[in-house]
Amino acid sequence: MSFETWWVIFGVPLLIMVVAWIGLVSSWNAEKNRVLITVAMFFPTVATLIACGGLAYVQRGGKVDALGVYGDGFFASLPGAILGFIVALKFKRWFSALALGVSTWMLFWFGLMMSAAD
Repeated sequence: MSFETWWVIFGVPLLIMVVAWIGLVSSWNAEKNRVLITVAMFFPTVATLIACGGLAYVQRGGKVDALGVYGDGFFASLPGAILGFIVALKFKRWFSALALGVSTWMLFWFGLMMSAAD
């Protein structure tokens, strides 16, 4: 696949997480469970940053340990999917649902790439 395709696959979730963080920050004072929601949103953000950072590095000509990057991304998005599921069900906030969707998306892609890595 071309780099543009990979940027769509990993860049759109990063933009979605930016929107989710803006939503959390805008309702920060009214939010009672700030810490749990922040932790649940942290993991998909890290997973998207790993993907976009690795993609940018490879696009610039660098070489990475593919299985290491895929594993890091997978294990960053796995707790995000678990926590995101719990937080989205319990608190029913739209930005928690966005974080759950991004985390599940990243978990799928990192799992798929990890299974196909040499």
